[in-house]
Order: sequence, then C-alpha cells, then structure tokens
Amino acid sequence: MPSPEPTPAAGAVTGLADFHLPPGLEPPGFAVATTAGRSWRRARWNGEALAAVAGILARDGAAALRGIPDPELRAAWTATVARFRDPASSERRALDPLLAALTGLSPAGLAAGLETILAGVDGEPAAALLARARPLPRPGPGLVVLAGNLPGLGLQALWPALALRRPVLLKSASREPLLIPAFLGALARRLPALASGVAAATWRGGTEEIEAPLLAAVDRVLAYGEEPALADLARRAPGRLVGQGPKASVALVGADADPALIAPGLARDVALFDQQGCLSLHAVYTSGDAPRLAAALAAALREIARLWPPGPAPLPLAAAVRQLREEAALRGLPHHELALAAGTVIVESDPGFRPSPGLRTVRIHPVPGLSSAVAALAPWRGRLQGATLAGDEARDQAAAIQALGVSHLAPPGELQRVDVGWANGGIDPLEALG
Repeated sequence: MPSPEPTPAAGAVTGLADFHLPPGLEPPGFAVATTAGRSWRRARWNGEALAAVAGILARDGAAALRGIPDPELRAAWTATVARFRDPASSERRALDPLLAALTGLSPAGLAAGLETILAGVDGEPAAALLARARPLPRPGPGLVVLAGNLPGLGLQALWPALALRRPVLLKSASREPLLIPAFLGALARRLPALASGVAAATWRGGTEEIEAPLLAAVDRVLAYGEEPALADLARRAPGRLVGQGPKASVALVGADADPALIAPGLARDVALFDQQGCLSLHAVYTSGDAPRLAAALAAALREIARLWPPGPAPLPLAAAVRQLREEAALRGLPHHELALAAGTVIVESDPGFRPSPGLRTVRIHPVPGLSSAVAALAPWRGRLQGATLAGDEARDQAAAIQALGVSHLAPPGELQRVDVGWANGGIDPLEALG
C-alpha cells in the first residue's frame, strides 16, 4: 500500500541519474557529469544490458503491475505528481537548476512549462483515463523514445502505460535525461510493487548494436522525433512503431476578435517552452486588422518576456531570426523587433505557411477570409498539430482545420494546455501503447 504521507527519505531525491532501473539491475558502467554546478550519474549502455532490462520488465513487470489495484496506483501517481508540481519540494529543488541549464529555458519559463505538463497528468484527466483503460491480458514490455524539446513529456506516455499495466522502458533524450528517472524513482518509493515494471535510460539513439536486442524484446515502440529517426525505427521494429513526428501549430483570428483582448493569450501560446513544442504557435492567420494585431501581439510578447524571460539564444537560431528580420525590412513588411530572444512579429503578405525559426518569432498573415487560411494550410496536411481559434469566424472553420490533421483546438492562451487523455496526432493514448 502506498503511504499517503511518505517519510522524507521516501520522498527525497537521493542522487540524480539519467537512469532508473528495476531492483537488482545496474548499468554496465557510468560516469559522473556536472551541470549547473551539480553532479549526476550518466550511464554507459550496451546491447546485453538493455536486453536485461527488457527481460526483467517482461518476466516480472506485467505480473507486478497487474497486482496493483487502481486506487493504489492512482494514489501513488497523484502524490508523486503533487511533489513534482511543488517548486519547493526536494525533487524540484534538486532538478530545476539542472533542467534549466540542460533545456536552455529560463527558471521562470521552466517552471511554467513543468506546471503545464504536470497539471495535464493530474487530477480528473488522469482519473478519467484510468477509468476507461482495460489492462492488457499478456503485455510485453513497451519502449517509449522521447524527444528532448519538452521536459516531462514522457509522463504523458507513462500514465497510459501504467493504466494498461504494460511494463515500460522510457528512453530520455541526451538533452534532458534527468526528470523521468527522478519521477520513476519517487513513484517506485511510494509504490514499491511497481518497481519491476518501469525503467528509464538514456543512450545515443540509432545505435543499432545497442538497440537491436532491445527492439527484439519489446512489443510496442512509441517514439517522438524527427522523420529520419522514425523511419529508421520503423525499419528496425516493423509493425510495432507508433511515431509522433515534428509538427507545428497555427492560429485563426476572425475579424470579430478584438486584438487587444486576444493578444496576451496568443503571446502565451508562442512563448511557452520558448516555442519549442509541437503545440507552440508559429503563425497567425487573420481576416481582421493585421497591423493592429501585430502591434498588440508584440506588446504582449514584451510583457510576457518579463514574466517568462526567454532562455539564451542558440547561435543558429539567432542567425536565422536576424536573417528573417533583415528580409522583412528589405521587403518593406511591417514588423516589430523585440530583444532577439524575446520575439519578432512580422506581417507577412504571402499566405504560404512557413514554420518559425524559433525565439518567439511569429508571422501574421492577412487573408480575405479564414477559409482562405485553411486553403493556404492545405499543403501542410498531416504536419499540423494544434490551432488557436479566436472569434466566431475562426470557430466556424474548426471542422475544416481538423480535416487537415489538427488534433487540438483551443482558445487563445490554452493551446499548449493538453491533458493525458489528449489524442496526440489523432491517436488515443491507450491505443498508442495498447
């Protein structure tokens, strides 16, 4: 039974590492890394060791997870999520400085991003998913391959796996390898019965000699990443891959929407995670006053930069944004330049969609009607993730924009607030790991 109030030892991070393993297992070796002045363990892996992890998950994990009643599982999950939502908890105090340094997010930006993700796997959404899950009868282990752009993204896959009672290994990206192992450690300390059913590790993806034994041992692979990496995994795990490739999100703003009222929400949709997520806003299509909307959005981005300061600007992104600004000036396009990483807003006369280079850069496309926006976005069918809708005219286009493969619609400011029941890419989370 999980204790409702664990002792400090049960709730504390005892040592950060880029792995968490079932009892009795250790990586074949590790080195000590230092980030933001703090040390953590970085494991070295080979194919035999990863196959051993999959073997324990297959041998012991499914039976262990099946033996946990839903109320106990939910109680342990809820308590662990609460710890990680608390910036003053020992877990967050240990993790946050490293996560900020590893992801390039500012401390305030990181805190906002983590709260968004953790809120989505908490409370009623988590309870609703558990209630409709039907444990798999004889599940083999699953592998979840995570991208490094959003810290904590793996929690949206972990809870469905647990609800299905599928043992799972989560592969973190090298860019952010610490949060998922720390979360699994805290969860297993609250509910030791699941310890043999969950694992986390980090290694260089695409290394066939390391991954071949593991891929042979897993029943399902859920992977987030770029198209070449997903294609390679599909070749090596035929028929078992559910891939979530790179996507972008847009906004449709009707002439009936007041720019002053919606701009703060649009700025949030742009700035959260420093525009690195698949639900980050890249472009706005409006049938209204585009220059007025651009001015309002620039002012809102300036304000949100005080609340969520941008992280450092990587040199390639900085160069791309400078080039975009110069291009806008040469073409005589109305535009607003904030501090380089704080935002750029361009009124773009060409309706064709182009993903933003990042650094909170957004194009505003004036169109005669929002049906024209949907037509302009048609070449991106299947590569769009979300859409912010503002105004009655925009909401009237909901079905048309969903027909392009958009899986999440939201009002301004809510685009990146998704919960654990969200069908990412149109795929139910219980089907992705079922």
